[in-house]
Amino acid sequence: MRSVVCACLIAMFGCEPPAPAATPAASEFRPTAFTVEVTGHGRPVIFIPGLGCPGAVWQDTIDHLEGYETHVLTLAGFAGNPRIDGELARETREQLAQYIRAHDLHAPVIVGHSLGGMIAYWLAETDPDVVGATVIVDSGAAITGDKSQGATVRDMWNHASDEQYAQQVRGIFGAMAVHRDRLAKYLDDIEKSDRTAIGDTIYETYQLDLRDHLVQIKAPVLTVLADGSSQGAFEHDAAAVPDHTIVVVPNTGHFVMIDDPDRFDATLDEFLRTHAPGLPIASR
Repeated sequence: MRSVVCACLIAMFGCEPPAPAATPAASEFRPTAFTVEVTGHGRPVIFIPGLGCPGAVWQDTIDHLEGYETHVLTLAGFAGNPRIDGELARETREQLAQYIRAHDLHAPVIVGHSLGGMIAYWLAETDPDVVGATVIVDSGAAITGDKSQGATVRDMWNHASDEQYAQQVRGIFGAMAVHRDRLAKYLDDIEKSDRTAIGDTIYETYQLDLRDHLVQIKAPVLTVLADGSSQGAFEHDAAAVPDHTIVVVPNTGHFVMIDDPDRFDATLDEFLRTHAPGLPIASR
């Protein structure tokens, strides 16, 4: 394809097109859509939290893993990070692909919850050369229902008073786990999120529909779901991926990994053993 483009440009302008820009070195690339905390050694695993959440929601899972190097994201505008202009999900997907290339991460495992799961699906669709095995936690490839509701939900967050905002965080996020006491310790960080970033990102996800391209995903995908009202829609999306595994964890809410960490870790371990084995402990 490039030879055809070159020939056309030479015929039109009498010159060769410039060479594609090189991927920036790790020391040069500075993502603005997220911050990253790196720990451990071994095969890289990238954790993407959900809307408004700090990367710390993955801490129990990270503590469980051995033989892996974890890259834990917190997205811009969430949990005290400054927000950015533009579409956060799109920027995260694009910059995460750059981050993987700049740091020369080979086939990293991508683990995404909720909004992070949607971004993980999107990355696997658009940049199959940079992702390895992918894990989707209680998320789908589109928000079903009336798309016009996106603006209403956006405005509910963007125009909330301080008191309303605090109530929305505690009431909406706080109810997303069966074991609410386990989730409670993250609510202060979620409340530090920029309400405009939350509202605008919700609106962005209402406009996204990744379902038509799920069949193009090359990576093996594990989808871990709560047994809630969205289970059917999420299962339908996951089934479109050619190499898919679906596990429903009973008696869990949206934060599956917090409600039943033992079952979640065991499910993740089994998937990784088959599709992305880590560094043997003896060689660490």
